[in-house]
Amino acid sequence: MAQSLYIAAPDATCGACHQGLIISEHRKRFVQRCDDLYRLIRQFKWCQTVGCELYHKGRAPLVDLRFALPGMTFGTDVILELGERHLSHCDSLTSIGKDLTARGVPISQRNTCALLRAYIGLAKASRGDEEVLRRRLREQGGIVLMADGVQYDKDSPVLYLVWDAISGEPLFGERKPFRGAEDLVPLLERVKAMGVPIIAAVSDKETGLLPAIAAALPGVRHQLCQFHFLKNCASVMDGDLQALGTSVDERAERVQKITKRLHEKGFDSVESEHNLAVSPVPASSGVKSRYATESDELTEEQLTSELCAMARHASRRSGRAPLNPPALVRHNELERVRAAVQRAKKKKTATTRS
Repeated sequence: MAQSLYIAAPDATCGACHQGLIISEHRKRFVQRCDDLYRLIRQFKWCQTVGCELYHKGRAPLVDLRFALPGMTFGTDVILELGERHLSHCDSLTSIGKDLTARGVPISQRNTCALLRAYIGLAKASRGDEEVLRRRLREQGGIVLMADGVQYDKDSPVLYLVWDAISGEPLFGERKPFRGAEDLVPLLERVKAMGVPIIAAVSDKETGLLPAIAAALPGVRHQLCQFHFLKNCASVMDGDLQALGTSVDERAERVQKITKRLHEKGFDSVESEHNLAVSPVPASSGVKSRYATESDELTEEQLTSELCAMARHASRRSGRAPLNPPALVRHNELERVRAAVQRAKKKKTATTRS
């Protein structure tokens, strides 16, 4: 079951006429990352004021290449792991593909070859040298430069990327052995030499990036990444979240044992019968299955099986936002199932499915 990730266009009003923007469309695609399958939904807006110079011109949400490259089915983290394991650790593409598949990232041999080519392309990216791209970036009014270094493990080289967050176009990429400011200044100088206005620069608080941006792009507004800021704010919860995650795993194991005993006695949930995932029920609703009819009645064993299916699904949920961590998401979902169990225990009559 894919986890939805909604990204909205940042502007609320038109920059030319200052009237409110309307939502024009939503573009959706699936992205498989190492931690989960995501349904990426990007919201676009446009100006509806007739006569405005920006009339019916779309406003797109900013693009973060650290999540996924434009048009790619697999996330950037999958590309990074595959590329570094193959180039630095000399693992074969076949063994990497089998390992990823065993971890819940289904990937074929053809896809591993394509992702390796994508990684090599990122490590030697030089799209910023193309005059056609430069002209297009000038026409959009400039670039919001994002810069970051991603690393598979502490011993692997660092893949530095700089890209335009407005268009999502990767500009330059270099694979460097160290995280030093003196190594990053030449990379940022290549962006400056493009001759495209730099509206602002965005990065995390990496020790090498801060002085490099200040040296190579003096006078350019520099903002620290809000995602990393929130992640640092949430870091104080790490100890509690680790204990909470362990608690969730223990509860999931107990549910699995109950499910196994029910299966041995011939009682399976709707999830098993239809090969479907049952979503946890809201706390305000009754304990009912969305696949059944009103004429069906649940026995106690069937009700228990349904609740176990909900608990198994809830224990696999994950979260992306720093202040919405997976351990807390899973705990809250299981607590909703626990509340459903308590309501079911109070019922004296047979529960009717909806």
